[in-house]
Amino acid sequence: MSDYKNIRSTILCMAGENVEKLMSKWENMFDSDYCQELMEKLEVRVRSFYEDLIAETDHKEDEIKEDLQTLRAEAAAVMRLLYKNEEIENKPEDMPLVVWREKLDIRVQNLRDELRMRHNEIDELLLQQYFLCEELGESPLPLLADPLPELHEISTFRDHLKRLQAERALRMDEMFQLRSQIKQHMKQLELLPQSDADEQLLSQANLNMTPHIMQKLRLMHEKLTAQVVEWRQRIDDMREKIKVLWVRLEYTDEFAMQKVTDVTWYTQQTYDVLSEELQRCQQLRRQDVKRFVEQLRMEIQKWWDLTLKSQRERKSFVNYYNDCYNEDLLELHELELDDIKTFYNSNKEIFDLFANRAEVWERMVALQAKESDPKRFNNRGGQLLKEERERKMIMSKLAKIELQIKELVLAYEKRTKSQFLVHGESILQYMESDWERLRQTKEQQSSARKHISPMSGSRTPSDRQLCPLTGASKSTGNLHKRKLIKDANNDLININNAKRCLMQALTLGIPKIQVQPPSSDDEEDYS
Repeated sequence: MSDYKNIRSTILCMAGENVEKLMSKWENMFDSDYCQELMEKLEVRVRSFYEDLIAETDHKEDEIKEDLQTLRAEAAAVMRLLYKNEEIENKPEDMPLVVWREKLDIRVQNLRDELRMRHNEIDELLLQQYFLCEELGESPLPLLADPLPELHEISTFRDHLKRLQAERALRMDEMFQLRSQIKQHMKQLELLPQSDADEQLLSQANLNMTPHIMQKLRLMHEKLTAQVVEWRQRIDDMREKIKVLWVRLEYTDEFAMQKVTDVTWYTQQTYDVLSEELQRCQQLRRQDVKRFVEQLRMEIQKWWDLTLKSQRERKSFVNYYNDCYNEDLLELHELELDDIKTFYNSNKEIFDLFANRAEVWERMVALQAKESDPKRFNNRGGQLLKEERERKMIMSKLAKIELQIKELVLAYEKRTKSQFLVHGESILQYMESDWERLRQTKEQQSSARKHISPMSGSRTPSDRQLCPLTGASKSTGNLHKRKLIKDANNDLININNAKRCLMQALTLGIPKIQVQPPSSDDEEDYS
């Protein structure tokens, strides 16, 4: 500041000294009129100089102010794009305009850099999305550059990219697996790509993973897998038929048998070897058709028994009784045998459950038969309680088995639109008939017990002493000493005592004892 004032003083002094020097020279050279004229000209020139200098300074000041306005406007626009809610402060009073402009320019430059980075980030995200969507055939999400997306929008977009990247990884893995398996299947089936499109589809260099491409790969894989399964099944069937024919033919050609045993892979060579051997065995079989038909009939009989076929169902296969032995009859028997085996294997769970039910049912009927045995009350050691627990366990197990059978049979009937028959009757109706027969048997037994003729004669006081079941008053006899236990858990003991009294009375041959037989409801309680 002191230098600025010193220069100002120097300029003022220099101006005064120079004016004085000019006037001295002019006065020495010219007259007073001309000196006056020169002084006026000097005044004009000095005034013009300062006016130009001031005008230039004013113009410079206006430029600086305009720059400040431009910078403030740009800073406001950039902060709006960046979603900044900051305000630009005003210039301090003691700060020169140029210094304030420099500070404001630095701040705006920082905002420009931040905005450029945000744009670059958006461009990078959009570029990633473009390539991912091109590979996956997905629709892109918009991400605008003006106005710039907010931070949560960018975060959402990044999550979208992560989902696309994860989907790409999944499809890439699936596509690799599909192509590898397809090539393996084609090699096994000895197939080649049928067109350039198929070759392009199976090329590992093709990274196109659109839904359309993936669907084509899945369909190709599904088709070839079905062919491989069919191919394997065909080979397995031939191998199984050959083994069956070997047994029936009593085949002993070790060389031919070893040749079949050696081919284990599912290839065309294996198919050719098995096909040749099967044709040879079939040719040998045709030479003795009758023996083979008889063997097939024995097997069919066995499988009829396994599938619980009724006589009517068995007779429906009329060729079983045909004595015209030829190749056609042999094939019909083979088809019948295959059908029965397929039916049994497809419903093996039902047959196993039904066989299990038969065992449980037989045990339940045996226990029910014991209920009507009068000697069962003479058992000691809690045998009745053991039987009761076993009966409850069997009833629970039987209910579960029948429920499983019903669910499987209903699914079978829904699938085949036909009933599941055992012994010529619907299996569900068959089980209901079992229960109905059991109920009728119990009713007949109960009715038979109710109609037993009571023993004749009148009662005597001594009779009342023998048996508590007569309902007579208590006496001081031997039976008076036996006390009936009132606890509900000892009801079986009371029943045993009553039975013993009744058997004692019958043994002694005492007349006129009338014993009221228990009702069917009571008997069920006792059981």
